[in-house]
Amino acid sequence: MQFLNPAVLAGLVAATLPLVIHLLHRGRAQPHPFSDLAFLRQLHQNRMQRVQLRQWLVLLLRTLVVALVVCAFARPTYQDSGSWSGTQPVAAHLLIDLSYSTRYRLPSGTLFAQLQNQVRNLLTVFTARDHISLQPFARHPAPPLEGDRDFLAERAAELEPRQEATDLSAALHAAARALDPAIHPDRDRELFLFTDLARHNWDQLYAANLDSSFSRIYVVAPPVVPRPNAFVADVAVPSWMLAAGNKIAVQVDIAHYGSAALENATLDLFVGGERMRRQNIDLDARGLVATEFNFSPRGAGRLSGYVELEDDALALDNRRYFTIDLPVAITALLLGDQPDDTYYPRRALGAATLSDPAFAVRSGLLSDLDATTLGDVDVVVLCNPRRLATAHKALLVDFVTAGGGLILFPGPESDLSYYNRDFLPGLTPARLKERVGAPGDRDRYQILDPTASTHRLLADLLADRDGPRFYASFAILPAPELSSLARFADGRLALASSWQGRGRVAVAAFPLDPRWNDLHLSGFFAPLLHRMVRELSQPPDRRISYLVGETVHRHLNRLTIEAAVVAEAPSGERLRLEPERIEGQYRWKIPQVDEAGIWRMRAGSDIVDLFAVNLDTRESDLTSIDQEQVRRVFGDVHFVQPGDDLRLAVLGNRYGRELWREFLFLALALLTLEQWIARAPRDVQIQTT
Repeated sequence: MQFLNPAVLAGLVAATLPLVIHLLHRGRAQPHPFSDLAFLRQLHQNRMQRVQLRQWLVLLLRTLVVALVVCAFARPTYQDSGSWSGTQPVAAHLLIDLSYSTRYRLPSGTLFAQLQNQVRNLLTVFTARDHISLQPFARHPAPPLEGDRDFLAERAAELEPRQEATDLSAALHAAARALDPAIHPDRDRELFLFTDLARHNWDQLYAANLDSSFSRIYVVAPPVVPRPNAFVADVAVPSWMLAAGNKIAVQVDIAHYGSAALENATLDLFVGGERMRRQNIDLDARGLVATEFNFSPRGAGRLSGYVELEDDALALDNRRYFTIDLPVAITALLLGDQPDDTYYPRRALGAATLSDPAFAVRSGLLSDLDATTLGDVDVVVLCNPRRLATAHKALLVDFVTAGGGLILFPGPESDLSYYNRDFLPGLTPARLKERVGAPGDRDRYQILDPTASTHRLLADLLADRDGPRFYASFAILPAPELSSLARFADGRLALASSWQGRGRVAVAAFPLDPRWNDLHLSGFFAPLLHRMVRELSQPPDRRISYLVGETVHRHLNRLTIEAAVVAEAPSGERLRLEPERIEGQYRWKIPQVDEAGIWRMRAGSDIVDLFAVNLDTRESDLTSIDQEQVRRVFGDVHFVQPGDDLRLAVLGNRYGRELWREFLFLALALLTLEQWIARAPRDVQIQTT
């Protein structure tokens, strides 16, 4: 046993007060004449012995009561282990969760407000000898704050939840660094995790290499009560065949986690700041509902919008943003050594112009290529070229570097040594090897592997129809700068793309020749070529939706690296950007997008780019994990439950169980006993005869 306030034990001197008072009031007996009757003398002697015994017992009880009260104020503690770790100063690290799930509103307030109150209560436990640090975290842990209790209480009161999801692993590793035994060799190291215990991210901790050198770990959480939540899980816009005036289908997924179904929830579609559609949906207790909005955009260009679900206890995840690219015009130029070389792609893309009002196709001969020809072209398709004049290659290199797209189908009689030495360098890192297979051998062929094609170019083409057969093809040598668009079933590259300056080049492993493949007979060819032209005509990141907390790199096709570019957040805050060279091209970097919404990039007064930033909806599952799951992560952990005295829980684990309540209860019991014993005895009636 030890005492947390040992100085109070000096008050034990007060335990002598009952004895002093007894001695001061002790008087001497005064003799009184009385008849000398022997039996009365004996009766008096027996009675006085009992009175004296009672007096000494009352004196002892009063002394014990005073001693117990003094000891209670000295705060006695007891540990079964007998190890008084509480005598050491403490290094305490407080992790407080700022993820957006802590914004959830309960009748008593937000979850985050409850966490803040717990932090404030905990700070009163520490003394001037202790080292305290406070580290907020969400997707990334912030730099830890250090100082005295008052300073940290002020900083904690200023904190607000972010719009990021939780990364517990990063936060716990940061805490391990802050509580490194080498930094605090003579201190107990206590970790306090203030979190709402939302399910996301905990399953990733089971396999994480977490530090186990903490002296004690505490998990401080708000009350575990049902937290129903509905949110917009995803919004998808088709990538292809978008044009002004055509109908667009916006696919929406709504998720709901709750104990009861949600009926007649309102869902709205906004585009360009205008509400386009509204519908009501019913949501099961736990599940996902898919729905669709159809609308026809009035203009071309890059449009932005969002889908919004009616308000609930966590409003932040009820809105999801998206962008739509509606090109004004896309022009593809088909070039070959002879008119027959462009026959099949001309027919395929000609059919595409019937359904794509923004699409236009021209064709010509390589020998007629000049700067004027490329003036209004977005993508050049080289069909079976054998050789390329130096001047023509220079024109194509400048065209691609400036942001144009180039698709190359090598000729069946191509000189591979010329291709690899003179043709491809300067345009693409791709290199062609020897032919695989035999032209015209229809008994042996390769097909495209739908499982190996993760690019959106082939996302739904191979699954819906029989793919083309390739009797012969060239081998494309893999290179780090090459991205796979499609692969053969044997794993070889069939289509690959790469950056060159601000533009891209796609290289096929096969020519456009009926002896080499039946591509021209396949329903796969026309949509493939159409999609490739559309893909290479626009910056590849135009439809990317980022998550809050991520680093963003944007490719601005028509700007020079000297341009003054500013990123504008949805709240209006602006950030000056600098370009960085990444994978052979310049991109403008935003170190961290911290708001959900539509971000704009400006060059002067012009908006040169906009993109959507959304929440990581894995954080929207507010189902609390149970204590057993937490123990599987941390092992020995102390939970601070709702209504628990945080100070008592922490000091009890640090110093042992406090016994002041027991001491006061025993003092009260002894005081009651003393009052009963000290009652005046009844008069004794003596009968004489």
